[in-house]
Amino acid sequence: MQMMAFKPLALLCRPIAVCVGFIYPSYASYKALESQSPHAAAQWLTYWVVFSLFTVLEYFADWLISWVPFYYLGKLAFVLWLQLPQTQGATQLYVQYIQPLVKSHEEEIDRALEEGRRKAEFGVNEVKSKTMTWFHGQIYNRHGLPQESISPTITVDTIIPPMYGEVSKVPSHENLL
Repeated sequence: MQMMAFKPLALLCRPIAVCVGFIYPSYASYKALESQSPHAAAQWLTYWVVFSLFTVLEYFADWLISWVPFYYLGKLAFVLWLQLPQTQGATQLYVQYIQPLVKSHEEEIDRALEEGRRKAEFGVNEVKSKTMTWFHGQIYNRHGLPQESISPTITVDTIIPPMYGEVSKVPSHENLL
């Protein structure tokens, strides 16, 4: 029964914490970038580093901490403390804890990220190759050709049969900016 009293407060504080934690900082970051002020940009980059780590920790602990009375009210206060220029909470946490921790493990983090990037690239290429082989096989099967006639070199041009016309070129992202 006692936990029910906290439910309306959580229902009110939770969306406010999302707005205060994401929407205002996003707009303030935009303003900082537009002002081209290195100090303002550094302040909001620091906020995003700290807030991102907090969000990841909260994600894994949410099932436990969401039951704590007044948790969302405390979260709202914490997010405000991170942002406010009077408290500079994000800067304090970053300088005292996050920066020294990351700096001491920077090489290992860089190696792990590079290894992850390579594995992801390999996985994407593997899926792309298997998908192209499958499409190629489907096209050959549709036209009654034997599976052995599938070429080892598969491109988008080889999987689009002539009846579909020319393949249009997609503009690169540089042309879109």
